[in-house]
Amino acid sequence: MKKLFLWIIFITIALFLSMQVSKEIHTKVLFVSDSIKIGILNLNNNIINAITRHFNQAEQIKHLTNELKNKESIQYSFDFLTNQHNELLHSIHSNLDLNLPNFHLVRTISYVNINDYTKIWLEVDHQETITKTKNVIFGLIHNNQVAGIATLSNGRFIGFLNGDEKCSYSVIVGPNKSPGIAKYDPNKGFIIDYIPLYPKIQVGDNIYTSGYDEIFYPNILVGQVESIEERQNYQIATIKLASNQTSQFYWLVDIDNQERSFLQNNSNSQQNSNQK
Repeated sequence: MKKLFLWIIFITIALFLSMQVSKEIHTKVLFVSDSIKIGILNLNNNIINAITRHFNQAEQIKHLTNELKNKESIQYSFDFLTNQHNELLHSIHSNLDLNLPNFHLVRTISYVNINDYTKIWLEVDHQETITKTKNVIFGLIHNNQVAGIATLSNGRFIGFLNGDEKCSYSVIVGPNKSPGIAKYDPNKGFIIDYIPLYPKIQVGDNIYTSGYDEIFYPNILVGQVESIEERQNYQIATIKLASNQTSQFYWLVDIDNQERSFLQNNSNSQQNSNQK
């Protein structure tokens, strides 16, 4: 009996150690796999860029010159608006700073699972500059349209594109800016849920981000209302998405820590005042 007990303890310890070792091996295998994929992508991009530079130098220089002019124009407009914003805050004696989101260009490495085109692994340069707070959700944008969300999972960035069951964010619908939640429904696909009954929304109404959830900033295009269903106390809208294809590159939206902290403190103070 004593030997049987010792054997059980030995087998239990052996299984535990093997599980820990397998986890470490799995993590290292994923790291090596990502490195190989990134290396192949870099090689492919370098070859394409070299060919493009060789055959289209004059045209590319002209294009980049125009892009630089547009960027300078946008920068001047931004500087002007920033100055106007600061003057407005000064005139009303406000100490609120202009906190802007941080943007990071990210690249698609591969799909997470075969035959699942809504989950992707992402390569992010300069990860140390990105918010590392646990459970922070980032927005993904492509061509100034919402593509999905992203999170940090075991040191790797994973993207959940529109249509994935884990992709959800707050939106506004139509000219009356009715609030709602963009989410996945197993029967209807990607929908806008919990829209108030009034005012009524219409087929063809544009859908934009609201910014209420601090994932995206406001007024980024999501899509259009394709159909409407009324429930007892709210409306549901199916969406014709503006961005529904996987891209090689996305912009990752990282809401500034100070802005997130300010919004969170403001929300907490409102809750405390309501409790009183």
